[in-house]
Amino acid sequence: MRELAKSFNSFSWALSLLGAQQVLNLVRRPLGGAQGPSASDLGPVTRVAEGQLGSTLKNAFEAGEQMQRSAVDLAFGVLTLEVLDPNRFVALSTDVVRQSTSALRRLFPGGVPATTGCGCGQAGGWGPMPPAR
Repeated sequence: MRELAKSFNSFSWALSLLGAQQVLNLVRRPLGGAQGPSASDLGPVTRVAEGQLGSTLKNAFEAGEQMQRSAVDLAFGVLTLEVLDPNRFVALSTDVVRQSTSALRRLFPGGVPATTGCGCGQAGGWGPMPPAR
């Protein structure tokens, strides 16, 4: 148990310092330049961490990954004024919606449950509605 605690602390410390290094690399890199060490260094670390996840958390990771990537694309579209072009704005917005719905499908592969908070399988609400007069 002691070695597990030490390993966890070492991992947390190394990950914090890696994050700090990546921020420094990002600040030092000129805008519009080629893909620098920040982007290429994080890919292998991400894949190793993702490989350690079980199936449920892997689905959650993939869903969050899709959503955050489309959100970053949209944010950069706003910052670079791409959204002022109506065609580009529609493309960015559509991509965000598509990625978000795809992410939700990963989290809820059988669909979103139709039950309310009780989880008893019965429909929620006030019950059946009387016919309109």
